[in-house]
Amino acid sequence: MESPVEFQNNEDLAFFGKVNASISHELKNILAIISETAGLLGDLMQQATKGGKIDLELINTCSNDIVEEIQRGFATIKHMNKFAHSVDNAIESLDPIEVLRLVISLSGFLSFASKVKFDPAEKTDCTIRTCPFRLQNLIYQTLVFAFESAGPDGEIEVAIQKEPNGEVRFTFSGLGSKSTRPFPAEKTKQVAASIGADIQTAEDLQGIQIRVPQFSEKSAR
Repeated sequence: MESPVEFQNNEDLAFFGKVNASISHELKNILAIISETAGLLGDLMQQATKGGKIDLELINTCSNDIVEEIQRGFATIKHMNKFAHSVDNAIESLDPIEVLRLVISLSGFLSFASKVKFDPAEKTDCTIRTCPFRLQNLIYQTLVFAFESAGPDGEIEVAIQKEPNGEVRFTFSGLGSKSTRPFPAEKTKQVAASIGADIQTAEDLQGIQIRVPQFSEKSAR
């Protein structure tokens, strides 16, 4: 298995840029809603100063909407920070459930994202030692293809299972058949190869399995 310790290549930078672009777009949408709602509050207050009737229910709704968007903004920034720190260590022990949750959230900012069903067990003993940034990239590319296949009104199901040999298996099912491109693409294969992952697709492309092994210095040579 190739050692996934170098991040200075076009594919890594393209992935990093694509995710950050989607995050900035999400934050822009949040700020736009807050700005519009604040403007409406300003109009209501101006109307009240001129002797107009104060619509307390509408003011309360606007206030709640602003609070909700601020909370969504904080959550988005939290995801952004987690993603940014994924390049801190080339190799580390990870909780694949947390990795998958993060990538599901990040990919959910895409305009064509489908619904994702992911209900892992409350208590699991599942860790994987690998490159966090490359693993996120691989999962992200898989989810993008799944969204294209299922469509924005579809729902895909994702599951994680720890194998007896220490590998972690990610399963994506219910993809649909709307995508017109093959999977995995060559760049996706390269990302998978960099962490020794194996991608298996169903003949109808409606199901994908990814097996990720435990990283070891011996296998990286």
